[in-house]
Amino acid sequence: MQALSAATSPAISDQRPEGEDQNTALSRRQRWFRAFETNKRRELDEQRIARQYYHDKQWTDEEVLRLKKRGQQATVRNRIKRKVDFLVGIEQRLRRDPKAYPRTPKHEHGADKATAGLRFACDINRWEKVSSDVMHDGLVSGLGIVFLGIEDGDPKIKPVAVDRFFYDPRSRMPDFSDARYLGLHLWLDVDEATERWPDYADRLEGMLDANNVQVTGMISEQDHAQQWGDLENRRVRIIEFWEKRKLPTGGFGWHYCFFTGELYLEGGWSPYKGAKGEPDCPYEAWTPYVDERGDRYGMIRTMKSVQDEINYSASKILHRISTDRFFYNEGAIEDVDELGRQLARPDGKIRIQAGEWGKTVGIVDQGAKIQGETERFQMAVTEIENLGPNPGLVGRGEGVDGASGRALLAQRDSGMTELSPVFERHRDWKLRVYRKLWTRCQQAWTGEKWIRITDDADQVQFVGLNQIEVGPDGSMKMNNNVNEMDVDIILNEGPDTITMNEELMQTFSHLGEVAAGPLGKVMIELSNAPNKERLLKLLDSVNAPPPEVMQMQQRMGQLEEMLKAAMIDEKIAAVENKRADTVAKLLTASTPAAPVTDPYGMQIQAPGPDLGVAMQAMAMFPLHYGGPTLEQTAEHVSSQPPPGPPGQPPPGQGEPAGQQGGPPDMQQPPPMPQAPGGPVAGQMMPEQITQSGALPINPGA
Repeated sequence: MQALSAATSPAISDQRPEGEDQNTALSRRQRWFRAFETNKRRELDEQRIARQYYHDKQWTDEEVLRLKKRGQQATVRNRIKRKVDFLVGIEQRLRRDPKAYPRTPKHEHGADKATAGLRFACDINRWEKVSSDVMHDGLVSGLGIVFLGIEDGDPKIKPVAVDRFFYDPRSRMPDFSDARYLGLHLWLDVDEATERWPDYADRLEGMLDANNVQVTGMISEQDHAQQWGDLENRRVRIIEFWEKRKLPTGGFGWHYCFFTGELYLEGGWSPYKGAKGEPDCPYEAWTPYVDERGDRYGMIRTMKSVQDEINYSASKILHRISTDRFFYNEGAIEDVDELGRQLARPDGKIRIQAGEWGKTVGIVDQGAKIQGETERFQMAVTEIENLGPNPGLVGRGEGVDGASGRALLAQRDSGMTELSPVFERHRDWKLRVYRKLWTRCQQAWTGEKWIRITDDADQVQFVGLNQIEVGPDGSMKMNNNVNEMDVDIILNEGPDTITMNEELMQTFSHLGEVAAGPLGKVMIELSNAPNKERLLKLLDSVNAPPPEVMQMQQRMGQLEEMLKAAMIDEKIAAVENKRADTVAKLLTASTPAAPVTDPYGMQIQAPGPDLGVAMQAMAMFPLHYGGPTLEQTAEHVSSQPPPGPPGQPPPGQGEPAGQQGGPPDMQQPPPMPQAPGGPVAGQMMPEQITQSGALPINPGA
C-alpha cells in the first residue's frame, strides 16, 4: 500500500481530460485490466512457479505424495538459488554511479552540483538495496518495478511487488516503452480505504455485500489466502490505473485514476513532471527476456528442467541405495514381506527355509543402474553449472588459484559474455531511473537545500542548492538553481574495485622503491583504480620532505639568489665608477687650467666649464645614480607581502612620503640638487638632467 499512498497527493485536483465520459472511461479501464488477467495467465503462472523454485519448493504436492507412498525422499539440490544470488552479487560489484554532464557551456558549473544532488537522492533512499531487490525480482519473476515519487519534500524510490503489477499485454519491449497503460492492484482493508476516501465510505462498505464481491482470476492471490485468514471478508480490491493519453496542449502525458468495481474514487493528470514538463508515470520497470508470445521471464525458465533432473536423479540414487531388490524360489522363503523388512534394516536377520543363498534366494545387483543414475546426476550438475554464471565467472575455473588480478578479470569477462543482454537491460533501466529521479529532484527541491558530498569520507563537504544571494544594490539572485541545470545523466563505468586494487598492489610490490617515484604516478593514472586523486595525494605526501627541511631549502634558495645579485652589483658598480672617472676627466679637460688677468694685472673670474662637452659625455656614458641594486631588489621581492584582494589599495598607498615601507633605496631617488647661482644664463639644460638617476652637474664648479 505504500506505493499506492505515495502515488498522489491530497493537493492534486481531480482533473480529468476534456471530453471524457467517466462511466465510459471506467468501463474501458476495467476491460483492459481483465484483458491482462486473461492474456497473461500463463506468464503469471510461470512467475509463481519461478518464485517457488527459488524458495526450494520444487516438487508438486502430487509428486511428494507419490514419493511418500513408495518410500522415496523428495530431495532438493537447489542450484537455481545459488545462481540467482550470485548474479545479484555481480550486479553489486559492477554497480555504476550516476554522473551529470552539461548540455551547454553555461551549464558546466551546475553539472557537478547536479551530480552531487543526484547521488544524495540515491543515498537517502538506500538505492543500493532497491537496485539489488529489483535485480532479484527481474531474474526470478521476469519483472522488476520501482516507484519514483516525492515524499516529505524529497524524491522517493520504492520497490514494487511483482505480483501486484499489471501492464498492457500487447507490450513487447523490455523497457515497457510501448505500453499504453500499467498500474497496480491491491486488496485494502475497508478501514484503510475509507480513511483515504471518506466521501465514499458507505459505498466502500457496500462493496462487501455478497452480490458485489470482486473475485480475481489471478493465480498469485492464492499465495496470500492463508496469510490473510478471516480478514478476507473485510477487504476491497483497489485498482491504480495509469494510462498514456494525449494532452490538450499537444503531445502525450500520463493520466491516473483509482477505482474499485464500478466505483470511481480519484483521478487526474499525473502530479509528477517529466524531462519536458509533461505529466510523467512514476513507475519504471524492466525485464530480462521476452519470448515470441510477449511473455516475460527470467533466468529460472532456462534452468528449471535441468534443476528437475538434478532433483529426480538425487532422489532416485538415494532410494536405490537405501532399498534392495531380491529374488527367491517358491518355498525358499517363509514370509516374503518379512524378508523385505529385514533387508531394509542394517541389523536385519534373514531366514532361508530351503535352498541356497545366491541361487534360490538373493539380492539383485543394482550397481549398473546406480552408476547410470550417478552419471546422469553429474551431467545435470555440469549442465546447470555452465548455464548463466559459469565457473570462469564464479572464479572457480581451472587455473584460478594464484592467478593475477588481470587474469581473473579476463576469465570473468569470458563468463559474462552470455549474460551481457541481461546486464545491459538492467543498466538501461538504472539509467532511466536516474534520469527520472533527477526530474523529481528538480520538482521537489524548490527552496534552499544543503546536501553532503560523500566522495571523500575523510573530508565533510556540503553543497548549497537554490541559494539566494542579495547584491549590493538590493537585487536578489539565486545560485545553483536546480531547475536551471540542463544536464545529461550517464553512468560511470564501474570496474571490479577489489580485483583492480589487488592488481595495482601486486604491481607496486614488484616495483619496490621505484613505485614511490614518477613511475608510480604513471601506473596509477593508467589504472582503473577508484579514488585516483586520493592515491596521488598519498604518493605526494610520502615523497614530500618535512616542513622544516622545506623552509630551510626555501631560505637557502633565497640566499643563493641574493649572493648572485650581490656579485652582479659589484661588477656594475665597478663599471659605473669607471664611467664616472671618464666624465670627471672630460669636465677637467674643458675647464681652463689657469685664471686669466686683465692688462692691469687684476684677476678675472675663470670661465665655467664647457657644458656642451659635458652633456655630450653624459649622453655617451649615462649613469644610473641612486638606482637600487639587484641584491636590494631580490631581498625586497622575497619580503614583499602577498597582494591584497581586488579593490583594495596596495600596501603603502596614501601614506606619507618616506613611510611606505621597504628599503630606502627602493623608493624614489632624492631630488637633484641645484647648482649655486642657478642654471647658467642663456644655456638650455638637457633633458637627461631632469631625469632621476642622472648625474647632478654644478655649472659653477
